[in-house]
Amino acid sequence: MRPPMRSSVACTRCRKSKIKCENANGASPCDSCVKTGNECIFKIPDHVAPKRLEPPAFVKQERDGGPDRKRHRKLDDLPNGDSHKTALFVEDVLSASFLTEDLWEQILDLYKLHFAPELPFLHLPTMKEKLGRKKTSTPEQNSDNNIVLLGVLTLTARFHPDLVRYTAHMCNSETVNARIRRVQNPADPTAASEYYAEILAMALGPIRTSFSTASVDRVAALLMLGLYEWSQTQPKTGGMTAWMYVGSAIRMAQFLGLGFEDAAEAGDAKFRAADLRLKNAVCQSQRTLQKEIRRRLMFSCFILDRMLACGKHRVTIIRGEELDIQLPCSEDKFDLALEVRTGRLTHLESSAYGDSVLSRFIQMVNIWGEISKYSSRGGRVEDKQAPWHPESDFYKLNETLARFDLALPGTFTFSKSNYLKHENHQDASAYVLLHMLRFVCLIMLHREYVPFVPVRCRGPEGPLDKPTFTKEETPLGFWKMSAEKMFRAARGVVDLIEICQKKDKLPQSTIVLFAVWTTSFVGLYGAHFPQMDTEKHMLSSDYEDPWARDQRDDFMRDIFKRGPTALATHTLLRLATWQKMASTYVDILYDMNDYFTTIKQDYYKYSDKNGRPNNSTLRVREGGTGGGLEEYHPLVTKLKDFGTIQPDEHDVTDISERLRLRTLNRPSSALGSLSSTGRSATPASFTAINHSSILSISEMSRPLSRAATDRGLPQSQVDTYAESLRYHNTQQQQQVDLPPALAYPTPRSVLESGHTQTPVYESTMDDSESFWDKLQRDELRRFGATGDLSLFSTGQSELLVEEMPFGDSSYIPAMSGSSYQLLQPAEDGQV
Repeated sequence: MRPPMRSSVACTRCRKSKIKCENANGASPCDSCVKTGNECIFKIPDHVAPKRLEPPAFVKQERDGGPDRKRHRKLDDLPNGDSHKTALFVEDVLSASFLTEDLWEQILDLYKLHFAPELPFLHLPTMKEKLGRKKTSTPEQNSDNNIVLLGVLTLTARFHPDLVRYTAHMCNSETVNARIRRVQNPADPTAASEYYAEILAMALGPIRTSFSTASVDRVAALLMLGLYEWSQTQPKTGGMTAWMYVGSAIRMAQFLGLGFEDAAEAGDAKFRAADLRLKNAVCQSQRTLQKEIRRRLMFSCFILDRMLACGKHRVTIIRGEELDIQLPCSEDKFDLALEVRTGRLTHLESSAYGDSVLSRFIQMVNIWGEISKYSSRGGRVEDKQAPWHPESDFYKLNETLARFDLALPGTFTFSKSNYLKHENHQDASAYVLLHMLRFVCLIMLHREYVPFVPVRCRGPEGPLDKPTFTKEETPLGFWKMSAEKMFRAARGVVDLIEICQKKDKLPQSTIVLFAVWTTSFVGLYGAHFPQMDTEKHMLSSDYEDPWARDQRDDFMRDIFKRGPTALATHTLLRLATWQKMASTYVDILYDMNDYFTTIKQDYYKYSDKNGRPNNSTLRVREGGTGGGLEEYHPLVTKLKDFGTIQPDEHDVTDISERLRLRTLNRPSSALGSLSSTGRSATPASFTAINHSSILSISEMSRPLSRAATDRGLPQSQVDTYAESLRYHNTQQQQQVDLPPALAYPTPRSVLESGHTQTPVYESTMDDSESFWDKLQRDELRRFGATGDLSLFSTGQSELLVEEMPFGDSSYIPAMSGSSYQLLQPAEDGQV
């Protein structure tokens, strides 16, 4: 607990109550107002009259909170299925005294900065007007508007320090459900958003009743909740919650006909009903505004649909060519509710009508969806033609991007001066996301023809694994130009980050997060294989991580200390404060750094003394001539997919059953061949392909992520990374020369390897007991307890005793070696 601070100023409430005011000199609400949930106001006190002999009665009342003090609603008080009580509860939450008009102004500004491009349907002047009338309306009249307000708070509360303090106090002082208790750490900003997300989910009602009522506000609330859940996705939990919220919002929007606002088909009852509702509006401008909101809401569904579909086996719901609505108008026309004609989604040419950065961003999302689909289904491996052939998928997508760039108005192109122009018109966020996504598309497209492990390449020379292309058929300079586009796009993201961070206006969007992660990996790739970045786009040293300057111990590689990659990585770490998905990417990035280091060492170990490859194999880890395609396949989902939908799970029972069957059904002839070859210790980088811990470790007991520990972050900042993926350092084992064909490591083994321990086991073998009975009982028992295949195969556990599920070494049966070491004596009848 922090020590109380003496302040030279006191808020009006504490001054009036004559109590101590603990605050940061008026920069944030005092502790007393946070605890009582009151607005904290600092002002210069008026001239104080002489003291009265007896204090007025109201002072004591104020000191105790006053008779009109409102008790904060506990989440244990959530009404169960009663819509009227639910409306009253939500109204009570949104009527908290600290949610002042000024605070709402700041919240809406945060929404516009971070989420307006992805969810552009909020008409801020109307929202502010409704907030002003809120006190004079009944809870039932405010019910639909309230779920939108809860959605705004869900997205933005984590970015507002005062809201983080208020909600942290409420979560810590109440007995709430398990989901809120998980995030009650005051240092975790996501606790504030989680608080409102839980209330919003309750306000939407049970599934059966919530899906029986369709409205524009419900679609908006579902999208906000889905976007928040997506930003907090981690491999352990997966993103199914976001997937379902967004999918439900899309179906509800389709039911409301939001994708056909401009169809105006005569005789269609649904469209006649929609037109009738709009004609009942007060005036023409109101009708125009409602139609524009409905269009923007449908395009929000479209954006999130493409976002969640960026990955393997993820299918989109909305077909872009079937949307019969015009693109959104510019922000100034939207604020003034002016009717403007704009272009359509698939028309990339410059529009003669009203154009906007937002409409261009939505068109880029459509292109991104096509590139993502191409990448997820196999990319170049599934392409039937060479990339320079007009019929190839690569060529068509590359031409689409080129046409999009040519159609961009001059003020929409990427430059620092253009960013400043859009910032002056309060439209910088859409501009940033437009170019972030454009750079991501270029990287996703051109990385397909860059070898994954080009350790033997002297420069870009195309793929090294089939399908390959000869020098004669390849256009001159094609591979160099393609790789240069990829690195230049990554540098463009770095430049955008630098421009935005100077003004502290980088949007905390999940699309920005994905762009920063993609750029960080490209920079890491360029640092390990600098010959591929021929123009040195990602190899300059014009940035130095401020955290690295004061760090004496060399926990991190130089890659993460200076240069464009360091800036991107540092940004990724900052994003992890508010988005848990970022902490996952941070750990993958550090794991891949170690992975690239290890695979280069293995290549040079098996290649000749001059570094020339071993022509007898394609496997790059065995010194072969390939480009690492066999290494890349297990990593595709980690490196390509945007987030994860399916949680990472391992089935202990299934693995144990396979081991039991394999042991009991082993033919006796196999024993001799197995023992004759012997079993040696594996090299340092060699790990079993299926070695991974399958223990379910609670988030609260997990150690800090490798990224946060390596950077030496203070505890207050490190807490934000405590739920990130667990990182393991692999200790070096004794190296023994083995033929390359016997075994080779896999990318998964490097990413999931654990601490290597060598516990000593004492033999408890009973001579009267059958060897096979002992093997079945003890080995399966030990594997069932630890999930450790290394213990089964070598007798050396790679799990600490403290990490065992029961925390007690006595549970593990003691044996003096591996089962395979006992197989030869068993065959000879010595057991």
